[in-house]
Amino acid sequence: MIPAPPTLMHEFDVPGSTVQWLTTGFMLTNGIMIPITAFLIETFTTRQPFLYAMGIFAE
Repeated sequence: MIPAPPTLMHEFDVPGSTVQWLTTGFMLTNGIMIPITAFLIETFTTRQPFLYAMGIFAE
């Protein structure tokens, strides 16, 4: 995400503070999803979450 802010500011014509919030939201989402993913991989086989995710996103 380090080289992205100038490009995002130019492409979407938004101020730097908005891009900072976008970066913060991205990192918070990653911080939440990484432990959830680790829990799912330890609890289920890899095939089960994969098929479930494909079923949700394929519709």
